[in-house]
Amino acid sequence: MGTVIEITLIGEDEELTRKAALQAFQEIKRIERLMSPWIESSDVTRVNRSAGKEWVRVSKETMEVIKKAFEVSILSEGGFDISIGPLTEIWRIAREKGIPPSAEDLKEKLNLVNFKNVWVNPEKGIFLKKRGMAIDLGGIAKGYAVDRAFELLKSIGYKNLIVNAGGDLRVGGSKIDQPWSIGIRDPRISQKIMAKISLSDTAIATSGDYEKFFMYQGKRYHHIFNPRDGLPADGCQSVTIVCKEEITADALATAVFVLGPEKGYSLCQKLEGVDCLIVDKEGKVTTSPMLKERITFCVVKKVKSAFYTADVNLEKTRMSYSFPRIHIFQFIK
Repeated sequence: MGTVIEITLIGEDEELTRKAALQAFQEIKRIERLMSPWIESSDVTRVNRSAGKEWVRVSKETMEVIKKAFEVSILSEGGFDISIGPLTEIWRIAREKGIPPSAEDLKEKLNLVNFKNVWVNPEKGIFLKKRGMAIDLGGIAKGYAVDRAFELLKSIGYKNLIVNAGGDLRVGGSKIDQPWSIGIRDPRISQKIMAKISLSDTAIATSGDYEKFFMYQGKRYHHIFNPRDGLPADGCQSVTIVCKEEITADALATAVFVLGPEKGYSLCQKLEGVDCLIVDKEGKVTTSPMLKERITFCVVKKVKSAFYTADVNLEKTRMSYSFPRIHIFQFIK
């Protein structure tokens, strides 16, 4: 999924925790094989290849993710839209060249973007109404994969754990009888932790304009696009969502980022069990009332970790210890 997967488990037996972490990572890889647009045999690639031509049957899991995406699209009035595949591609090329696409090219691609033209039928599968359309589950599939890995680990007995896919996390239980402390990155200072949130048995996701971007004539062009105009959304620097499941947190983080600080915050306030931390384009921070008791804002501090390499079958991992019985595994693609 284009990111480092980090799995933290509390357990007595190092070898057993390593095997459990590898199982969880393999589950994430399985979801990736279903939903990645870069894998020829994936559901997403097959759907995109048949745009405007025919219905495509997909797995139950891909159908579930697409239906959830629709829910968030409706809630955000189109702020979240999985039909942005054509925009994703044109901006990927733009990043490689370091030059934004032309207004004409963007207009052409925008004609293909509308989540309402992604048709869903329980019997037939998925149909994209226009040729040239393409779905991109990048704003939601990673959250779903984190949930699946988390539930797998819970099912085999791990109660105190974290599954982290590039800043999309789901946490369970506690860290040595206290809540897990999750750092929120400063969107403008690399490696600086802006704030820490104390969490237990919940999910957290952050969308920011600092992960994939290029500068052109003094302006930042990043990877979170507004489906209405095809341009990078410019109201926020980062958005963090806290809620029960990672699939929801992942999609809402993107939706709120696109909506901007005011509309995005308003949406979160309407949703039960959803909290947010929003950094607007000027750097102003807005936090949900329910988060204020659990959040601590930090002074400038860079976090350093010492890792050693451990060999396992199938994948390369790194592992470190910060406390006895806490095992942290990083899976590097």
